[in-house]
Amino acid sequence: PFTLGSFDIQQFDSIVHSFYEGNNNTERQKAQVALTTFQSDPNAWQLVDHILEQSSSLQAKFIALGVLEEFIKVRWNALPMDQRLMMRNYIVKSIIDIASNESTLRSHTAYLNKLDLVLVQILKKDWPQYWPSFIQEIVDSSATSSSLCENNMKILKFLSEEVFDFSVDHMTLSKMTKLKNQMVNEFGTVFDLCKRVLSSPSNGIHLIHATLETLYRFISWIPIQFVYRQDLIQIIEANFRQATSPAQKNLALQCFTEIIGLNSVDTQQYSDIILNIYSIVYSEMVPFDTQVHDISDPFIETLAIFLTTILGKYRTLIESTESGSVYHALEYLLSVSRIPEREIWKICLEYWGKLAYDIVQDSNHGQSSPYQAILKELALVMVDNMVKPDDVLIIENDDGDISREFIKQSDTTVLSRSMRHVFSLLTSLDPVYIQTMIRDKLHPFQLNKTPAWSWNQLFHVCWAIGSISGAITEQQENEFLESIVLKDLVGLLPKEGTDSDQEWVVASCVLYIACQYPHFLKSHWDFTSFLLQKIVVYMQHEQLAIREMACDSFLKICQCCKEELVMPHQLSNGQNEVSALASFLSLLASIVVGLDAHQSSMVYEAMGTLISTSVDPLVQQQSIRLLMHMPNQTINQTLLGFDSTVQSLKTIIQVLRVNIAVCKPVGPIFKTQLQETIPMLTQCYELASQHINHHDAQVQLYHRIRKLILELLETFFLSHEKMDMQDQTMLFHLVRAILMDYRNCSDLSKREPTVLSLLTSLFEKIQDPIWPDLLEETIDIEFRSTLPMITANFVDYPEFRHEFYRLLRVLNRKCFLDLFQSSQLFQLMIDSMMWGTKHTVREISQMALQTCLDMINTVARMEDEDISSQFFETFYVRILTDILEVLVDPDCRNGFNYQSQLLSRMFELVQEGEIYTRLFDPNQVSDPLMSNVEFLQQYVLNLLCNAFPLLYKDQIEVLVMGMFEYSGDLQRFQNDIRDFLIDIREVGEASAGQQRDQEKINAELELLRQL
Repeated sequence: PFTLGSFDIQQFDSIVHSFYEGNNNTERQKAQVALTTFQSDPNAWQLVDHILEQSSSLQAKFIALGVLEEFIKVRWNALPMDQRLMMRNYIVKSIIDIASNESTLRSHTAYLNKLDLVLVQILKKDWPQYWPSFIQEIVDSSATSSSLCENNMKILKFLSEEVFDFSVDHMTLSKMTKLKNQMVNEFGTVFDLCKRVLSSPSNGIHLIHATLETLYRFISWIPIQFVYRQDLIQIIEANFRQATSPAQKNLALQCFTEIIGLNSVDTQQYSDIILNIYSIVYSEMVPFDTQVHDISDPFIETLAIFLTTILGKYRTLIESTESGSVYHALEYLLSVSRIPEREIWKICLEYWGKLAYDIVQDSNHGQSSPYQAILKELALVMVDNMVKPDDVLIIENDDGDISREFIKQSDTTVLSRSMRHVFSLLTSLDPVYIQTMIRDKLHPFQLNKTPAWSWNQLFHVCWAIGSISGAITEQQENEFLESIVLKDLVGLLPKEGTDSDQEWVVASCVLYIACQYPHFLKSHWDFTSFLLQKIVVYMQHEQLAIREMACDSFLKICQCCKEELVMPHQLSNGQNEVSALASFLSLLASIVVGLDAHQSSMVYEAMGTLISTSVDPLVQQQSIRLLMHMPNQTINQTLLGFDSTVQSLKTIIQVLRVNIAVCKPVGPIFKTQLQETIPMLTQCYELASQHINHHDAQVQLYHRIRKLILELLETFFLSHEKMDMQDQTMLFHLVRAILMDYRNCSDLSKREPTVLSLLTSLFEKIQDPIWPDLLEETIDIEFRSTLPMITANFVDYPEFRHEFYRLLRVLNRKCFLDLFQSSQLFQLMIDSMMWGTKHTVREISQMALQTCLDMINTVARMEDEDISSQFFETFYVRILTDILEVLVDPDCRNGFNYQSQLLSRMFELVQEGEIYTRLFDPNQVSDPLMSNVEFLQQYVLNLLCNAFPLLYKDQIEVLVMGMFEYSGDLQRFQNDIRDFLIDIREVGEASAGQQRDQEKINAELELLRQL
């Protein structure tokens, strides 16, 4: 029991020890239960001081302080003032006892930090109203000892972060504004303390560091007149120039950087200060023969941020007085850019992009730049720093096969795009130099066909060549590539018959560059033909990586040159060539025989891309039949002699993958293939389901077959703008078999959630009229088969849950009137939607809320007032009540954005008179003649007052009337509700409404009534 009289500190320490350091899992689980019970006990806070004083376990003290911190956040103002003062004084005394002594300050750092954070939580409640002298007290106490002063700086830093950085979701707007104003108003006292500390060389290095860290946090919000003062600059300068540690110098530079980075600074008024800061840092950077590699990384990173910030904002100002120094500063930044550290390079690159862009703009207006030499050096640095354009992850899939996935928006991909952009700007400024520089980079390879230095350097040069695509005219590109690619790079390819890394490296470079310049391929067909021949050879290479490269390049070339590849061509020697499509169709069997599953799929996708380009439907159909002949023959033979072996199943899986690969690019043209394979797909699906239901040993492979069939159908559906009746008729029997299998599957774990996704895609694309019985069968699947799976709790069957709400949304959008005709069915839909809004998983709750908002807007736009009136009469108050309940539920806060949008829209419809029926039963209200607005205001007021009896009724009334009045102003509406949610989170909190005096509340109520 957690009561003062019976609480055993030693036993508590033992429980904590068992949880953190025990080796017995059973004991650890028991300890976890006990500690969870303790932390949730409403009286546990009363034991905190006893634990802090008597416990010998640091972990126990942390748990106790955590309990106290949570108590302060939500229940502090429920305490009588004398108890608050007693607890506050106890925390202050504990901090002073530790922080006043240098030794304990160092040995109890983590514990002291926790005490400081608890004190900051108290300050957020009591300061300044119940603790107006806090700032003066902390300044005065700082004079008693340097160690206490150091900790006081940390407290001020924590308070600044809480108020200015982390307050949005934890304080009302009025509370945030009040604390920020108070900190600004009292900053002069704190500023004087910081100046005294930093001006005294005798202060210890730890105190100097703490003060600089605190000042750094303050700079972003303190009044500009405090920041741009010579005395502050001089103090920071002294700590920068005369630093006794790298950390001190780095912190001083961070302060300068923060000052320079401030927005809304009057450049003319403060130009002297800006130039002074620049001169101070600039003088510390020279001499330039200093090796930047010898300087610590944190300082170099800060220096890079400072240089890029001040040059990015004030380069023109500095040029007007110290133009030569800008050039030297850029040289220094170039040296920093050469450091092999990615984060530092990213900082520099962002500025180089801005500088290059500015110079491009100047050159477009006939202005020359003094930084041409800098930019030429930058181009060299960029080539050396080039990163791989695509990040490739090698993964093992469910079948045990190795495949590749491209990671979109990975750090490397984003960096590659940024470098491509900057290098392209540099090229447009001086294309002749860039081309000459690249030729010079390739020269060592031509002198020595097998250079001792890394082939990786060739990759860097080729990635740079790819980066300038589009930066120069097409004629310039053609001339450049004819020299670089046709002569230099192709000349590096070894003679046929040799097998070396050189061939693989050079070939991959040639293919990469070719894919970046599709117009070059289109205008140099001899070269393109040569590449395609090489690709065929590489596709049959024994090395996996070379085959992978060949297939990937073939797909990219087909995607960027598809129109040319479906036409015959005449080579420069007069020889006529058939189209690449015809050529590869004839070679297909010999090409794919040696490829793995992923590579084969890429080749088929490439061929499908070419077929999709043909404008002759007859040619398309013939090409599809030729392309799919071998896969169809393979799967038919497999099914004819089906033996349930792993190899048979993998064969079926591979054929299905090939179908998907072809379907993606050809889209509706794939109908030709589906017409032939629908019976086979139906057989495969039913066969897989039978084996899954009988717990076959290869159940995972059978699941994979079903999923791939569903993926194939969904791919086909999504490729249509709208599906016509012919498509629907063709697919009807397969879709019905899939739905029957789903419905009849008694073991819920063996159902496929992708079936729901398939239906979602089908309803998205289907045209009216919907084919017979489809809506009825879908409703059966959605509400009778799937809904019971997800209503027992909020966590079971997460994939089905997600797809259920996707399907619900599209049914609401496409079939609202059909569903509304059945009161029982529509009630199920409303119940399902409201159930979704209660989920704590953001994605589910947002889909449900979006569906609800769609529904409200659909009904509001209806021309049939009978239907809209019936809907609002029946469901408006129900939906409103449920949304208000989830709005104030702490577990459902992740849906706030859509919750508030929905409420705003519902109140707006009433406020603007767009609902033409009564939303209440006149027999159940005191005034049968009241308006909908009056009824709902009273209804919402009563609902919230009953739910939160500790809040003043006047406060809730202000909120409710504001919700209606400002329903058309979403930002104001959301701000008011966000403040209210913070109020109700803090039980007994002296919140915004309570802090106002009664006259102010009455005035606002009267204003809202008049509005």
